[in-house]
Amino acid sequence: MVPARIEGMGVDPGNGNLIVMLRAENDLLLPVVIGALETQNIMVHLSGEKPPRPLGPDLFYNTLELLGVKVLRLEIAELKEGTFYGRLILEQRGLEYEIDCRPSDGMALAIRAGAPILIAEQVLEQAGIKESQLNRRGEPPKA
Repeated sequence: MVPARIEGMGVDPGNGNLIVMLRAENDLLLPVVIGALETQNIMVHLSGEKPPRPLGPDLFYNTLELLGVKVLRLEIAELKEGTFYGRLILEQRGLEYEIDCRPSDGMALAIRAGAPILIAEQVLEQAGIKESQLNRRGEPPKA
């Protein structure tokens, strides 16, 4: 697994998809298509905004904290038929639990918990791109 961080978010002008761009420690970029709500959940937290009421990931994180569950990490573990698969690794009372999740939901929770985002080497081999492959406007190459 390769540590990564959220590099930026944007819209693919070719198809209008919302994308979160992850930068792995090995400098490969991983563009992940996400939905509008997930984009908002991530952007609100990254911008430091405090919504008047908790968003879904805030509610879930607050509940986990109340129950004594720690978010250890998000793993983007697989890419199957164009879909990324993630898993949250949680810990409570010394036991680890693995929860299947969409990477976008996992990112929204991981950034709230200050937990690392990890990407499987195989996923980076399949879908990672070099910065030099981006066009002048910072868009991923067209498939």
